[in-house]
Amino acid sequence: MKKSDVFPSKYLKCEDLAGKPVTVQITSAPLEQLKSPDGKEQNKIVLYFLGAKKTLPLNVSNFDSVADICGEDTDTWPGRTIVLYPAKTQMAGKTVDCVRIRAPQQPETGRPATPVAPAPVVAAAEADAADEMSDEIPF
Repeated sequence: MKKSDVFPSKYLKCEDLAGKPVTVQITSAPLEQLKSPDGKEQNKIVLYFLGAKKTLPLNVSNFDSVADICGEDTDTWPGRTIVLYPAKTQMAGKTVDCVRIRAPQQPETGRPATPVAPAPVVAAAEADAADEMSDEIPF
């Protein structure tokens, strides 16, 4: 068994992406109080995604990436689409895996998509039905 099988996390980790970018639709982005690894409580924006069981608490880098794509106001993020991708970063002098965020690509040009107005948020019952039918998101 893997550690992740014995101690499953409700938060998205790099290994959940299976080495590939994943396009997701944000359903909500509330401010939540979380505990840091050292036990201190801190407030973070946490992204929830359509059809996904895991959520993504945002660090400053990822918050800035989403804000560049979706705008500064987190209230406008639901309904917007982003791409989560595996990457590496430096932390405490070590290179570690991480999840990063970018804009979806336009198929014809390969350039980031032009921001558009957010899609309406799906009602809870519809979201539950979509969760059952969607098998594209690996987490």
